[in-house]
Amino acid sequence: MDRSVILERGSEAYETSRRRFFNNGHPDRYPHQILHPRSTADVAAAVKHAVSLDKHVSVRSGGHLFPCQHLQDNEILIDMKAVNPRFEYDPETKLINFGPGMTVQDAQDFLTPRNLFFPFGHSPTVGLGGFLLAGGQGYFMQGWGMTADRWLVQMEVVTPDGEIRICNRNENADLFWAARGGGMGFFGVVTKFWGWTTRAKKLYHTHWVFSHALYDDALNWFLDSAKLIRPHNTEVAICGCYADKYTGQGDEVQTRDVVLAGAVTIYADSLEEAQTMSWPFDTCPLEPIFHLPVTETTFEELNKMQEGLMPSDEGLRYKCDSILNDPNVGRKEVTYLSELTNGCYYKLSVQLCSISRAEDLVRSFSFARRFNQATWPTHFPRNIILQPTFAGGGRKMTKSTERG
Repeated sequence: MDRSVILERGSEAYETSRRRFFNNGHPDRYPHQILHPRSTADVAAAVKHAVSLDKHVSVRSGGHLFPCQHLQDNEILIDMKAVNPRFEYDPETKLINFGPGMTVQDAQDFLTPRNLFFPFGHSPTVGLGGFLLAGGQGYFMQGWGMTADRWLVQMEVVTPDGEIRICNRNENADLFWAARGGGMGFFGVVTKFWGWTTRAKKLYHTHWVFSHALYDDALNWFLDSAKLIRPHNTEVAICGCYADKYTGQGDEVQTRDVVLAGAVTIYADSLEEAQTMSWPFDTCPLEPIFHLPVTETTFEELNKMQEGLMPSDEGLRYKCDSILNDPNVGRKEVTYLSELTNGCYYKLSVQLCSISRAEDLVRSFSFARRFNQATWPTHFPRNIILQPTFAGGGRKMTKSTERG
């Protein structure tokens, strides 16, 4: 079948490929075959091969989705890592194109030396295929919007009939619409993306860390300030973790002390501009245990922080849930974050990313924890929608007392 490598169950290569996942949380599910195509034509042949066997198809780009949906029993898994494995840039149109198996790190390595930027994801090992099909919660999303919505202009897609189609707002527009946010539910295999770029700026950040005694006050200060900060080229992330998270003592918790840390990332042309853009995070009425004033940084440093928060190479397993509250539920009813944190046995606890200016209407956060080791509060506030983090949306439960 063209040049695709076909891995059969039982071989060492099959098992190595089956386990290609960003952490150790892969389930005991076994595809009928794992195919490694090397071109768009190979993907088309792979889809036709699956149809001939009467098998469903699942797709893997970076292997970074928490539920590991690409692993399905007795199906055909198509691994996209080697399909169009490069970036190309057109200086006239300012468009880049790339394959779905390219990662955030690959994008940084290609774009940064060329003084270009495309709003990729925050974790360097994330594959751009899954990132974009899931909507693309990229850097500075608050002002620039979802990457898939605002920055993608075209896709190359293999449809279930094995045909190769170009999809954009004018040609096969229905497929172009369905793919962006469809995630694993999209009924095609994307083999190439085209997207806008913009001129690169410099990266700056500022950090605040508070003790558990100030947890509620500090959280409210973060949320209030996040509503006021300039929306474009800035983003705010908040993380609650045990105080020994970054002490290098291993992954066992040594202390029950919890800290609340917040970081503001700023994209600006100068330090002076970044300092102006950091308002109102330039001063705080509370006493922090650590404060980093606005300082220039790099994607390499930000990558290290992300990997430190959720290391991908230590044999750990994670679960990620999202909570989206009803707009009529007030903040006090959903700020049980300290109790969530205290119920988490691993140092990773609560993370709020890319806080929206519409935080009073819609707030969400991710709760990362080790499998089989976390407790869930029995008195979680009612009228909350629990939305498991699946690409392209996922199931919704309308009662907070239902446990996931």
